[in-house]
Amino acid sequence: MLYLILSVLVSATLIFIFKLFQRYNVHTFQAIVVNYTVCILVGLLFPGGSDVLQPGIFTNTWAYAAMALGAIFILTFYLMALSTQKVGVTATSVAAKISLVIPVLFSLLVLRTSLKEYNIINYIGMVAALVAIVLSSIRPRQDSEVKASPAMALLLPFIIFLNSGIADSLINYTNEHYLQAHEASQFTMLTFATSAVAGMLVLVVLLMLKKVKLNFRSIAAGVVLGIPNYFSIYFLIKALTAFGNDGAFLYPINNIGIILVGAVGAVIFFSEKLSKLNLVGIAVAVMAIILISYQEILANLP
Repeated sequence: MLYLILSVLVSATLIFIFKLFQRYNVHTFQAIVVNYTVCILVGLLFPGGSDVLQPGIFTNTWAYAAMALGAIFILTFYLMALSTQKVGVTATSVAAKISLVIPVLFSLLVLRTSLKEYNIINYIGMVAALVAIVLSSIRPRQDSEVKASPAMALLLPFIIFLNSGIADSLINYTNEHYLQAHEASQFTMLTFATSAVAGMLVLVVLLMLKKVKLNFRSIAAGVVLGIPNYFSIYFLIKALTAFGNDGAFLYPINNIGIILVGAVGAVIFFSEKLSKLNLVGIAVAVMAIILISYQEILANLP
């Protein structure tokens, strides 16, 4: 349970940091590239983290999954920034959060790893989770918010939905079939190393073509982003292991937890006002958590 709570807290922190990026005019891509470099430095502090620098790491099958995941990560991060600017925060946020459908179905139908037999109440909870995610994410939309063509306005959120779901499913699959508990830090390290290398190559090309200039504010922002970003994946892997790799149970709880913490944090730290629809969504989120995990709740009652 501790790893699940930590995963929720650090993931919500990422949302708060992205909000601050907008406020302080941070160059998002530069910050993203720096953030992955910082993730590597943080990983080196963990026992076994330096093993990722050894060629022998590629004898592990999970190393290639980590590299694929790293490419997906930096692409999805960039697309989320682009979608936020071109399509709007609401569509982007909803697309990222409802992606939990993919790893949940993957866990149930492909991996078939579950700590319990799911019944109709649990499935109602999953549906309620999706409803809660949408209601909690909806914000008043302004006509000036959408700057993309109708096709692009549909395509960007859809790609984010697919990428986020595929990334979570890949983590779930790798953790189930190839990854040992003591290898979590190495897996996380290689994932972020791939993201860092890919991002650095793109950034160097952009600098050579004089498309961008280095922004030291963005570099500092990347340092701040990198620390919680590393732990968002590390704690997610640890939480999966703690819950028997039951992604069908973990991912809905994790995503709804992020919504709840994010909503409270937005009110406290950013003075945001939640609409009645958002409040309904939060209430439905609490109900969804109870429906999905009521067996565990009853089992732990005195």
